[in-house]
Amino acid sequence: MKIAICDDEKSCLAEIEGLAEEYSREHRTQFELFSHPDDLMEKTQKIGGFDIYILDIVMPGTNGIELGKKLREEGYDGKIIYLTSSEEYSLDAFKVKAFDYIIKPINKANFFNTVNEAAEAIAKRKDKKLIVKTKEKSVSLSFDKIIYAEFTDRAVCYHMQDGSDIVSVTIRTNFSQAVKELLCDRRFVLCSQSMLVNLDYLTEIGSDSVSFGNIYRTHLGEKNCRKLRGIWSEYLFSEEV
Repeated sequence: MKIAICDDEKSCLAEIEGLAEEYSREHRTQFELFSHPDDLMEKTQKIGGFDIYILDIVMPGTNGIELGKKLREEGYDGKIIYLTSSEEYSLDAFKVKAFDYIIKPINKANFFNTVNEAAEAIAKRKDKKLIVKTKEKSVSLSFDKIIYAEFTDRAVCYHMQDGSDIVSVTIRTNFSQAVKELLCDRRFVLCSQSMLVNLDYLTEIGSDSVSFGNIYRTHLGEKNCRKLRGIWSEYLFSEEV
């Protein structure tokens, strides 16, 4: 598991480095430290993302909230943990689906417990797989990597995080029945009779279309967007903050 830590305060970063090294000796994790948000974004884009981001909220230039929004807009879904001296930013953090806070000064037990909880949540989700039969072969798809699915030409097309599309063989049932395994996971919802979305990847719901970061944008219709907006809001409030 890869964890990124970003804090512009040298003393705080040094303190976290000590805790991170101790944590790494007890768990299979890799920590990388950053003192500037731009450096973290550059490395994130280079390696394809971290599993956990531990971000200081108050930083010059791009603060932690803005950095979290940018990560979400570019499709990175790692757990975000904020370092803060107070909870005044809770509403802003909700908008980027922060996993939790670590209040400064940092307590070792709190640091370890928070990272453990995030790691357990990641492990639980990564275990889920969907087997899709295509014309060429059967493919195992991670729930975590499915952005949305749609019913087209009597087949289900799964749009993936890496930009690829996996198309099933012709199905002889309705769409909701074909994706029933995904619907058992609360991340996935039917937003129309022929489209299912992963709420974790949604970044914007317009008047008649939805966006998934900079990866996909698709037309949904005004009525379906209104319905989805309510579901998404409820999911965000109840999910992690």
